[in-house]
Amino acid sequence: VRAFPNTNVTTRNGCTPGVPSSYMIMCLELSVDADVDLVLTEYTLNDGHDSNLYSNTVVKGMERLLRRILALPKQPAVIMMHHMAHNMATYPPGHPKAYGGWRHFYESTEDAQGALAQYYDVQSLSQRTSLYRLAAQLQREGFLWENFFTDFHAGDLGHAAMADLVVYMVQQVALDLLLHPFGPEDSAVIAEGVPKQTMYTDNEPPYTTMCHVGDTFKNLTTSAEGWEYINEGRADKPKWGWVTTKPGSTLTLRLDTDRSAVSTSTDPVKVFFQHLRSYEHMGMAEFSCTSGCTCEPVTVDAHITMRVSQLYLAELKVSQSKACVVTVKVLDKSSSGGGNKFKLAGVMLAERPGVNTGLRGVSGHNEAFGLGVHTGDDTQVTISKAGRRGGWGAPDRRRRRAGSRLLRRT
Repeated sequence: VRAFPNTNVTTRNGCTPGVPSSYMIMCLELSVDADVDLVLTEYTLNDGHDSNLYSNTVVKGMERLLRRILALPKQPAVIMMHHMAHNMATYPPGHPKAYGGWRHFYESTEDAQGALAQYYDVQSLSQRTSLYRLAAQLQREGFLWENFFTDFHAGDLGHAAMADLVVYMVQQVALDLLLHPFGPEDSAVIAEGVPKQTMYTDNEPPYTTMCHVGDTFKNLTTSAEGWEYINEGRADKPKWGWVTTKPGSTLTLRLDTDRSAVSTSTDPVKVFFQHLRSYEHMGMAEFSCTSGCTCEPVTVDAHITMRVSQLYLAELKVSQSKACVVTVKVLDKSSSGGGNKFKLAGVMLAERPGVNTGLRGVSGHNEAFGLGVHTGDDTQVTISKAGRRGGWGAPDRRRRRAGSRLLRRT
C-alpha cells in the first residue's frame, strides 16, 4: 500500500471457525466477494483425516470448493494453505514432553491434496513443511512446537509463520515478473479457464447459491400471510428475517433441490432452515412440503429454557425437485407460557443428495447454529485504504472486551 498509494487493496477475513470445507461449498457467497482476485483457503485441519490415497473424501470435497472459487467472475488466484494435522505438532511417545496423541509427518491429507494444486495449477503452502525440521528434527530453542501452537491450533507465532509463507511467495512472484514479464503465453493460459473435466469423476459442485440469507432468502418467498420481513438488529449488524406473532400465519418458499446435474443419486436433499429460539414469547411451527416435492413434516418449538436468543436449525429431508414448495405454518400452541413469535432467518440446501451430506460437523436438526459471522452476530473484518472495519476491532467489541478484562481483574 505504501509503495502504490493510489492503489486500493481490500482484504476480507471470511473465515468461519471450526467448519469443514463441505460447509463453505454451500455458503461460499457469505464469505467471499464475487469480484475477488486472490483467495486463501485452509481446511486441512478441520476436514480431518482420511488415509486413502486415491478415493479421498477430503480431497473430493476440496476439489468441489476449488471449482466453486475458480468459477467466480474474475477466476481468482487460489493459495491452498495447509495447517498441521491434529496431534502432529506434538512430541512422540517416549519423549519427555510427550502427551496425548501423536502423528507421523506423512499422516496428513495435504499430500493427497497436492494433486489438486497440480491439476488446477494453484499454489500450495505447507505449515508442516516449514516448521517440522526446526521443531521436530532439530528441536531448536525458540522454534519448538509449544512456541508455535496452543494445543493443536496455531498460536500467534504459528499464524505468523503461515503469513510469512504467503509474503515470501508474493515477493517471489513479484521478482519473477521482473525477470519474466507477463506475456501473451500467460494470457493464453488464463484464457483456458477451469478444466472442464473434474479430477475425480462426477465431482462437480452446484454452481448456485445454496445458503440463502437476507435478500436472497426473501426472494425465495412466494407468499407470506401474517408475516413481516423486518430487521431485528442494527444497521451495521442487521438481522433480517420473516417474523410473525400470529397463530395460523403461513409462509411459503420455493426451493431448488434438484441435484441431477452433479449426482446420479435420487436420494433426498437435506434442507436446513435457520430459525430463532428464545426464552420467552416464542411459539411453534410446522414445516411441510406442499407442492412439487415430498418430505416428512417437522414441528419446531422456538422456546428454549436458557436465557439466550440464538439461531437454531430445523432439518427437512426433501425429495429432489426444481420447484419444491415448503410451507411454514405457525401453530396455535406454545411451550413458553404465552406468545407465538416465530422468526425465520435463512435456509441452507445441501450441495449433494444423501443423508450423510450437509452440515455434518457444523450443526444439525434442533441444534444451535453458532457461526456468528454468518448470522449477523459478528461482522467480518475488512481492511482497505479507509481503514479496518468489523470484527473484534469494532468499537462495540472493544468496549465488551475491555469490560470482560476488568471483570477478570477484579
